[in-house]
Amino acid sequence: MPQIPRETIDQLRNQVDIADVISQDIQLKKQGKNLMGHCPFHEDATPSFSVNEEKQYFYCFSCHRSGDVFSYLEQAHDLSFMEAVEQVATTAGVDLPRESNGPSGESAPPNTPLYRLHEEASRLYHHVLVNTVAGQPALNYLTKRGLSRELIDQFNLGFAPARGEEDLLVKYFTQKGIDYQLMRDSGLFTEDQTGQLHDRFFDRVIYPIKNANGQPIAFSGRLLAKKATENAPKYLNSPETPIFNKRRTLFNLDQAKKAARKEGHLTLFEGFMDVLIRVHTDR
Repeated sequence: MPQIPRETIDQLRNQVDIADVISQDIQLKKQGKNLMGHCPFHEDATPSFSVNEEKQYFYCFSCHRSGDVFSYLEQAHDLSFMEAVEQVATTAGVDLPRESNGPSGESAPPNTPLYRLHEEASRLYHHVLVNTVAGQPALNYLTKRGLSRELIDQFNLGFAPARGEEDLLVKYFTQKGIDYQLMRDSGLFTEDQTGQLHDRFFDRVIYPIKNANGQPIAFSGRLLAKKATENAPKYLNSPETPIFNKRRTLFNLDQAKKAARKEGHLTLFEGFMDVLIRVHTDR
């Protein structure tokens, strides 16, 4: 039976915030260097359950249960170790590679190529925005809206230029030898009646949408032209894909979740720029 490599489990343990997992069961509040809550393993009138985000470890001062994120799920949800690893990976949106004792070796994680494709697209869009003449109008738009270069870099905002003779992403990924079917499945492209792929986003400011683990999984593009039309709406979003579910994705959650635990609440805004301007003014 295929097994998950030990180094992958270690990386997942370090990559996922234990507090994100535990806070799905109990409320945690900041207290000194740790987060405290009522222990889920016994009657706990006074919060005695401690979570250390730096060490990724939990400990109860009353019943003395302790461990990492995997052992928490094993004890709290009666899971096997491998089931706990699978659940953490699902929560984090991470595909797990497998080891096989047979001659075929490792089986490739099914969604890893999609994550990589979005990461590369995000970097390319950002490069166009901040380093090219084509991106200057979009950069001017963002700075006029009050965004600093630091904030633009932090959120990896980008720009998809107007269509020329060739589509930017189609040309870029084709030259890199990316599989046609993978490109079709990514949601980054549209397909005409001949099967030819075209960039979904063009002449738009690009806002990367990330999962709770900080991985780009989709994009929203704001039309740079002043006038939107029926065929060119003001905002255009990625369709749902194997890695992007609109109902389960919240913009900026990856950066806001730690502050939310500290403050005890989240503030929801209607648009991307509302979030960005709030982050800018809070600095």
